[in-house]
Amino acid sequence: MRRSPMRCMRHMNERVNDHMSGPEAKDVTVETTEDRILGGRVVVRQPVAGYRAAIDPVLLAAAVPAKTGAQVLELGCGAGAAALALAARMPDIRVTGLERDPDMAQLCRANIAANAMAGRVTVLAGDLLAPPPKIVGGGFDHVMANPPYLEAARADLSPNARAGSRLSIAPTGSTP
Repeated sequence: MRRSPMRCMRHMNERVNDHMSGPEAKDVTVETTEDRILGGRVVVRQPVAGYRAAIDPVLLAAAVPAKTGAQVLELGCGAGAAALALAARMPDIRVTGLERDPDMAQLCRANIAANAMAGRVTVLAGDLLAPPPKIVGGGFDHVMANPPYLEAARADLSPNARAGSRLSIAPTGSTP
């Protein structure tokens, strides 16, 4: 059964031009490192500060029971580690990432190109609360997300967070 991302989740609260050209190409000014996951099979450039992909996206990708031909949506894909790990594991599926931060979406595009997965993995810059038309109709076999969980007293906003961000951290035991 195909699922709509709106039903699956109510909400989720250097330079990379080497792999980009055309009107979408631009400099991303966030300092990055180049890391490898899946025993070096996947290269992931990611910001030095803020969230850093480690084992979480690899485990998330391994938990998706996708079959040949599946369409998978990742919400909040960041630099693309989970989407790329899933695509590396399952070469006959398509993965679409949705990322709210345009710079992270651009970094994800560069990671897709660096891993030669441009035909199988795509990323859309946008917000699930006002989704891009390409995902509104659903058509996804699986939806995956790796939302951060931090107790309010221990949470720090990413140094890359923009002013006016809609990120909110609810006190433990409360409902957003």
